[in-house]
Amino acid sequence: MNARNFFAELKRRKVFKVGAAYLVVAWLAVQAASIGFPAFDAPPWALRIFILIALLGFPIAVVMAWVFDLTPEGIKLDSRASGSKPLIVAAALLIVLALGWYFYGQPSFRKGDVTTPSVADRNSIAVLPFANMSGKTEEDYFSDGMTEELLNVLAKVPQLKVVARTSVFQFKEKGGDIREIGRKLGVTNIVEGSVRRDGPEVRITAQLVRVADGFHIWSETYDRKLESVFALQDQIARRIADALKLSLGVPAPVATRAPIDPQAYDEYLKGRALLRQRSDLPSAIAHLKAAVAKAPEFAAGWSSLSLTYEVSFWYTPHMTPALQADFLAGEAAAAERAAALEPDAATTEHALGNMARAQFHYADAEQHYLRAMQLDPSYSDVREDYAELLYEVGRFEDSAVAARQLVKLDPYFIVGWVRLRDAAAALDRREEVEESVRQLRAINPNYAAGRFGLLQYALAHGRADEARAALAEIVTRWPEDAAFAQQLLPWALGEPGVDQAKVRAAIADTPENDASYFLIARQDVDGYNTDIESRGAILEAYYFANLYSSKPHGHAMLRDPRVKALLVRYGFPAYWREKGWPVGCRPLGEADFECGTDAAPVH
Repeated sequence: MNARNFFAELKRRKVFKVGAAYLVVAWLAVQAASIGFPAFDAPPWALRIFILIALLGFPIAVVMAWVFDLTPEGIKLDSRASGSKPLIVAAALLIVLALGWYFYGQPSFRKGDVTTPSVADRNSIAVLPFANMSGKTEEDYFSDGMTEELLNVLAKVPQLKVVARTSVFQFKEKGGDIREIGRKLGVTNIVEGSVRRDGPEVRITAQLVRVADGFHIWSETYDRKLESVFALQDQIARRIADALKLSLGVPAPVATRAPIDPQAYDEYLKGRALLRQRSDLPSAIAHLKAAVAKAPEFAAGWSSLSLTYEVSFWYTPHMTPALQADFLAGEAAAAERAAALEPDAATTEHALGNMARAQFHYADAEQHYLRAMQLDPSYSDVREDYAELLYEVGRFEDSAVAARQLVKLDPYFIVGWVRLRDAAAALDRREEVEESVRQLRAINPNYAAGRFGLLQYALAHGRADEARAALAEIVTRWPEDAAFAQQLLPWALGEPGVDQAKVRAAIADTPENDASYFLIARQDVDGYNTDIESRGAILEAYYFANLYSSKPHGHAMLRDPRVKALLVRYGFPAYWREKGWPVGCRPLGEADFECGTDAAPVH
């Protein structure tokens, strides 16, 4: 049969009409199923099976239309049916394609796609950063703040998995298919929207989208005065939760917040934005102080102020004793004020934990962190500090577990990968160290922990050739950051001809905690003690872990009486007596102890 006759036969046998009618009916059925299945708690695979059946039915319907004829006497086999081979081949091809779509679409078939979760939690949601429609980039802090507030409210809904802030903000202003973004985040629902601010007026548009098919479950626009911003946020969150309750079966949040002065809230959002960016922290502190001055009963403002003081230890070069005292006093006062106003908030418990840790009360800090995680399981920041605390007191295995849970919850949270790298390096797990360094460099190629991670790992374990190779990579790829390491590595390895004045200058200019690796490799007890004490309480909490993670040099230094005296000052034996002693440390009666008992000789 030639092509002209074949198409004429298709028309005569009403194959086109049957096919078109089938497609319309199937499309309507799939739309109805995509709404009805979630409403009745059907598992995610049920809709895929339904769509597969609909796809398989199309070639079958076409073949039947070709083979059978509708007559006044009923459906009969068409006696004139011939030349069916091309149609049957086409139908078979369509069936193969439908089956391929189904099986390839299963997560288990997507080999090598590390961003694809094996199963998306049915009760899961991500709030994408709301678009700033004001036309002013300096207003981003407001739209970002609205996003963060909705995240915080939805995180309190029982049984609802909410993707952490850092991960969702990776998609800010990047666009893309909602279904693909949802697949990468491992969620079944996404909230997106926009904010337009004009003087005292604000317009917010929010919509809830189902990831499976991009269907808009709910969408609404709100026009409000800024003075009622909290009520508006709560209303949007409740509306989203109500829609989720219908589709997912989770209850809506019931808590509401008291109104707040609009100017105070504006100052709060500005401070939070700077805190998140880790930029201009003195201005962040000023904004948060202004917020709580205008709204002294605003607990979130106080806890954010306390957390900003704590972060400032890491981002203040050349820390002075006066600044240390100011930061510690401000951190403690703000945390205590937050506790008086809202003791059951996760951010309050987080701030109290940080305050206890800065005072070297590690057991108390651990309890506060655990309670904060219980109050808000999706709160990445407190999980990071908890993993860090476990590392500081020498519980490296527990720290690695906590860090792994953190990066699973929030894979784009860069400091989570630092925590995993630190614990893995201490445990000498090369694959995990290299994985962490890869992730750090992928998330932010300029991040120091990613650039220097392999050098620090090699140095901690006394692998000189490996350390030299890591430094060579740094010099080649990031020469502008390599100067201090180029000065310190030969000195740390005991090479001759090193200029001591340049070494001292390099140590003074080394960022954060990085000089410790070189000082410990050199076994310079006095230099290490002086450097740690100059960095302030937050880095003093690293005193034991820096030594304990270094074999053999750090372990040997733990036997030094000068080191032992600082271990006592920084509160480590008190924690160990309550929680258990790390390997290589042990109590000697009720008042004494020793560490470094497992140290090997250092040559």
